[in-house]
Amino acid sequence: MSEQGSDAVDEVVEKITHSPITSVLAIVLAVVGGALMGWSFLTGIGQAVRMPHPDSIWIALFFIGVGLDIVAIVLALIGIIRRAHRLLSVVAVVLALVPGLIVLVVAALRFL
Repeated sequence: MSEQGSDAVDEVVEKITHSPITSVLAIVLAVVGGALMGWSFLTGIGQAVRMPHPDSIWIALFFIGVGLDIVAIVLALIGIIRRAHRLLSVVAVVLALVPGLIVLVVAALRFL
């Protein structure tokens, strides 16, 4: 009897198909967040050099970009844990982490 029950569960599990929506959404959020981070960081640095009191909007936009990247990482990790569309999820993680690393390198080169 237990073998029949486990066969039925296996059939149900095999029929579940995962949608790539979370992985694609993670990629879109990673690209938008990374672009927002890079643009606001570079514009804010340029404005800080030219003006004694730069606008704080660039800081807010930078942290909005960071928030979008964090959401993208979480969605990508959900895709990896579900074992659905792993390649898309890994691409989303890479796209979400690269802008942060680039900002760190630019900041290190700029201020060291």
